[in-house]
Amino acid sequence: MNIVVDVVRHALPLVPLYFFNGSLLGYMLLTTFDLSMGLVLIFNTTRGPVDVTARGRVEMTKVDPRSRWLISRVVAVLVGAAIFAVEAAMVSVPIVVPAFVFGMVTGVDASMVTSQLDFRILVAAMSLIAAARFQGWFESGTTPGGRGAPAREGLSIDECVQDRKRSLAANAAQVTLIATFMVLCYLLITFGRSGLYALPFLYSALLVFYDVRPDIAQRIFPALWRKT
Repeated sequence: MNIVVDVVRHALPLVPLYFFNGSLLGYMLLTTFDLSMGLVLIFNTTRGPVDVTARGRVEMTKVDPRSRWLISRVVAVLVGAAIFAVEAAMVSVPIVVPAFVFGMVTGVDASMVTSQLDFRILVAAMSLIAAARFQGWFESGTTPGGRGAPAREGLSIDECVQDRKRSLAANAAQVTLIATFMVLCYLLITFGRSGLYALPFLYSALLVFYDVRPDIAQRIFPALWRKT
């Protein structure tokens, strides 16, 4: 299910480009937001700091049963989407530089692109998808308990180590994707619309492929992966 959700999120930047005569700059900005959202998800799905007294990390295990109500889930996704959108916008600042360079080279104003309704709808959709994915991750690791404060338990040292490995591996894969995106931006800036119908689609396919086979990134950026 997570793969399907990721595929939809990665495909959204292609929708205006291929079906509604959108701009290449719009695609680059949306893809930047998508990559930033990936980093936000990695950060928010990495469990909390180590508690020495618990000989591991302390993690929420049982939650108020009202959190499983439909209205509670909807509110959680809506609030989470707003928070994730702000976080992704902040993370995207260094990643978005090539898109702004492309805008200056082609004479397209980025502020005009971001002010369009369809652009904002797609940003909202990606934020909602990411929040829904996080909500699913949260519910998979918790169970309904009694009403009141959530119960917390310490994770074992082995669980902490495995969680850190997963987080570092996911981060390394995301860095690989961002580096590849920089190459894509260079090609688009250099060759312009000649690569319009091939490169964006191929890059989105690459995003999906890395979600399915993150081990491939180990052969591209081995130094990052050795940290795991």
